[in-house]
Amino acid sequence: MSFDPQFKYRNLPDQLAEHIVVWLATGELEPGQRLYEKDICEKLGVSRIPVREALRILQAQGVVRTEPNRGTFITEFGSDETAEMLDVRVTVERIALRRILKRIPAHPELAAELREAVEDMRRTAKLDDQLAYCRADLAFHSRLIELSESPLLRPLWDSLSRGVLVFLMQERNVAFDYEASLRDHELIIELIEQRKRAALEQEIERHITGYLQRHRQDSRQKASPTSEAS
Repeated sequence: MSFDPQFKYRNLPDQLAEHIVVWLATGELEPGQRLYEKDICEKLGVSRIPVREALRILQAQGVVRTEPNRGTFITEFGSDETAEMLDVRVTVERIALRRILKRIPAHPELAAELREAVEDMRRTAKLDDQLAYCRADLAFHSRLIELSESPLLRPLWDSLSRGVLVFLMQERNVAFDYEASLRDHELIIELIEQRKRAALEQEIERHITGYLQRHRQDSRQKASPTSEAS
């Protein structure tokens, strides 16, 4: 079994949890599908103990659910649950950005660190690898949480990030606008440097909830008959 380098410092159950989330994000697993420990063990070449712990991690993060006497299943998120997840994410990132704004006058190098994260995103965009790009996107937002230096926000973000990755990858079957996404992240950095709190809070909400609006629009288009069929 080969693990992604970005996860090499995580413990084995957490690495296994990440593999399961990637399977879900790429469509190898589907919402509502039952998970069998034996199958995961055979596929990843590990024993049941770390797999069981990985499933506990994912259950705590809401990615899977366990039903007594039935087994473990991938959680099916409806539109309400997805909207709630993104609302929580907006709140978490707004708090992080407020803390960063307080730090930026004494630590202007924080903006440079965020620009490095955007360059990582730009490199993955050139590869046209949506999963790699979405991971780099989440790495940017994870860096925001880290730079806020809030001990309370880190566990909240960790509990959200895997569900967010799955949601981002739901757009894998539609055209993904890398350039628009990169511009969004560059604008966030510019507003941090300019210390425009109101504009920054408005932009982070637009940036995050925009994914949901695009997803809903795409779902409506798929559900509606095409003009050619009418």
